[in-house]
Amino acid sequence: MRIGKIIITIFTWVIISFLMIWSTKESSIIRNNGALVGHQIEIENSEKQMFLKKSDVVKILEAFGSNYDSISYKEINITLLEELLRDHTQILQAEVFSTWKGLLKINVTQKKAKARMIDNKEMAYVDEMGNLFPLSEHDSDKLTVISGFFDSEKRIQVLNFIEKASKHPSFPNGISSVHRENNGTYIVYPAWHEHSITWGLDDFFEIKAHKAQAVYAYLLETNNLDKLSHLDLRYSGQAVYKVNN
Repeated sequence: MRIGKIIITIFTWVIISFLMIWSTKESSIIRNNGALVGHQIEIENSEKQMFLKKSDVVKILEAFGSNYDSISYKEINITLLEELLRDHTQILQAEVFSTWKGLLKINVTQKKAKARMIDNKEMAYVDEMGNLFPLSEHDSDKLTVISGFFDSEKRIQVLNFIEKASKHPSFPNGISSVHRENNGTYIVYPAWHEHSITWGLDDFFEIKAHKAQAVYAYLLETNNLDKLSHLDLRYSGQAVYKVNN
C-alpha cells in the first residue's frame, strides 16, 4: 500500500514537471512569434549630466533597419542591437528584452564624466577609469578642466587629486583646472580665487594643502589675499607666493 502511494506521488510529479516544461516551451514560442506592440526606452543618468536623450536611442533603432511595432521578437538580433547601443559614445551599458505583452524594453546607462580634458584645442570628457569620450550635443556639465594627461593612468591620478581637493578647506568649490607639465609638475588653478599654484609632483597632498591654507590665512590677516597671483608649494617646509602690487 505504501509503495503504491510512492509510485503515485512520483508519477504525479513527473506529470506536473512535464506540463511545466511544455507550458514554458509553448509560452516561449508564443512570445517569440508574437508581434511587438511597441518599445520603451529608459535612460539611467544623473540630474547634472543629461548627455543622452531618448531620441539618440531611437536613431539607433532606426539605423538597425526594422519597424519595432510590427515584427516578431524572434526576428530581432538582441545581441547585435545591444552591441550597437554600447557603441554609442555616450552609452556605458545597454540591456534589451521583451515583456510577455510584446513590449520591447531598452534600458541604457549613460556614461558619467568626472572631468574635461583639452588637447590641441579639442575637448573630451573623462570617465572614472580615465577613458575619454566625446562631449554631448545636448548638455554640458561644469567640470574641472585638465590638460597634459595623455594616458588613462595619469588621468586617474589627477581625478584622485581633484577628489581630494574638493574635500579640503583650502579649495572651496574645488579646482577649476589642472595642467601637467612634461616633468610631471601639476599647475593648479583653484575655483575660489584667480591665482595659480605650482604644486609639483602628485604627492604629499595634505602637507602641501596645509601650506596653502597657512598662506591664505596670513594673506587674509594682512589684507593681501585679493592680490595673490601665484603660489609655489614644491619646497620642503615652506611656501613661496607672489602678490600683485
